[in-house]
Amino acid sequence: MNLLNKEHSPLFIFVSFVAFFRLLLSSHVGLGVDEAHYVLYGLNLDYSYFDHPPLVGWTEAFFTSLFGINEFGARIGAVLIGFFTSLLIYKLIYEISKSAKTAFFSLLALHASFLFNALFIMLLPDTFLFLFIVPIILTLIKIEKTDTLSSWIILGVLLGLSGLAKYTAVLFIIPIILYVLIKRRWDMIFNLKIIPALIIALVIISPVIYWNVIHDWISFTYQSEHVVGENHIDWNGFFTSIGAQFGAYNPLLFPVAFYGLFKALRSKDDTLFLSALFGIVLISFFTYASLYKPALPHWSALFYLLFIPIGAYYILECTKGYKKYIQIAVWFGLVVSTLAYIELGFKIIPQPDYRSLHRDIYGWDKILKEANSFVEDTSKDAIAVTNWTLASRAIFYNSAYKSDLYLIDKRYDQFDIWQKGSPIGKNLIVIDTHFFHKDIGKYMKCESVTKDKSFDILLNDHKVNTINLLTCKNYQGLK
Repeated sequence: MNLLNKEHSPLFIFVSFVAFFRLLLSSHVGLGVDEAHYVLYGLNLDYSYFDHPPLVGWTEAFFTSLFGINEFGARIGAVLIGFFTSLLIYKLIYEISKSAKTAFFSLLALHASFLFNALFIMLLPDTFLFLFIVPIILTLIKIEKTDTLSSWIILGVLLGLSGLAKYTAVLFIIPIILYVLIKRRWDMIFNLKIIPALIIALVIISPVIYWNVIHDWISFTYQSEHVVGENHIDWNGFFTSIGAQFGAYNPLLFPVAFYGLFKALRSKDDTLFLSALFGIVLISFFTYASLYKPALPHWSALFYLLFIPIGAYYILECTKGYKKYIQIAVWFGLVVSTLAYIELGFKIIPQPDYRSLHRDIYGWDKILKEANSFVEDTSKDAIAVTNWTLASRAIFYNSAYKSDLYLIDKRYDQFDIWQKGSPIGKNLIVIDTHFFHKDIGKYMKCESVTKDKSFDILLNDHKVNTINLLTCKNYQGLK
């Protein structure tokens, strides 16, 4: 397949336009909780981190060093990954269908899935796996056919990078083993070329292992509790997780993904069958995990990344009625996604007080500006928040100022590793929000608590958030 052929021109026009639009939008939307957190990874370079491996942080460090510590620098990596992931998905479907038209429409289906339009602008650990999963599938198929050392080395690099991106990449090993066993390719198991591939993968993930060794394996403990943290089934959480996926990936495309999985599992095409094994393992794991703890929609993104396009490919081979359905589903998703982008950029739709879609990403620059207006002496005064979800955005937007910012809570996490020095004895200007309210007098040991200022974060004359700034004089710890 030569992507430079004229038949692929619509692909490049579309993905280039979308990437350019996302880059324009990126500077006009405040950072969310997770985005800001991973930028902080980049500002505090390390071998690994409390909650995730380091690839996302290293990438943020690279791009923010080039483009500055701002929204554009934070997001350009995700936009580029979205661009190249689109090419890979197109290639996957083209290799299966041998039709540029089918491949392009299947790619449109991916972009008609709401959550991917967010994930291709927010740099998360999951985003990197989008880049690796298709090459891993295609490389394994190539190994089955040619068994070259170079292909084994490429597989080792891809698996190593996946492990450097996210811990759940370990799940990739299961479908690979299943495929080899089902196909009875014992020669792929008892093969000396595996050894350099394994060594390369281990070398690549060695920073993660080293960091966990010196930090008592806290990442693995955290992740085991984070993904499946309870020992009893929570049916409400389970159905909430399924409902979140149903809405996040476009309700009309949600069944398309499972139809694609069903058809691929029965396919005689090796690429489709291997993809189906990946899909079964991924969706089964996160469905099982959601029985015990509500799963975030993006956790299962790899499944939908593969099977919304594959499902669209299969439906295009069906009768006219089914083709009409997929066309409606795709155009519906593209229109809604475009409107969502317009709203993110221009913020034109009035929304009820405290129920704004922008509440997590709007107003933090103003909040930190107001808080710093009460810092008189940076050796004695500092800013504080009382919840970890506030800390990442607060620290990011406080980087423009000289004041220290502390997270004051009882939860041990990455912020405790980063936090240098102690807030004890300082006068803390506490940011108290409408959504994360604390009675500071009852929560902290202070010589006195005074209310400095209260103000609203407004958008289109509606309240997005209400902020109270309070000073805890001579902070002495939590009560």
